[in-house]
Amino acid sequence: MHTNENIAIGLFKEQMIKLILEKDAERRGQLLFELQAEMEEHILPQRKLPGKARKRNISNKYKNNPKSSF
Repeated sequence: MHTNENIAIGLFKEQMIKLILEKDAERRGQLLFELQAEMEEHILPQRKLPGKARKRNISNKYKNNPKSSF
């Protein structure tokens, strides 16, 4: 399991300014804990990669290759 980084970055950039501007240390700790809990809600499972590697035919890389010449 891992967190969705895009959502985590979006939440972090919005809340970090509020955390920096907060003067009360106790309130700052509470906001940081809420931010962490909100990030933990967006957890994704790690997906397995396909078993076979894709084969690539280098000789037909460009569409003009298989065409007959004049």
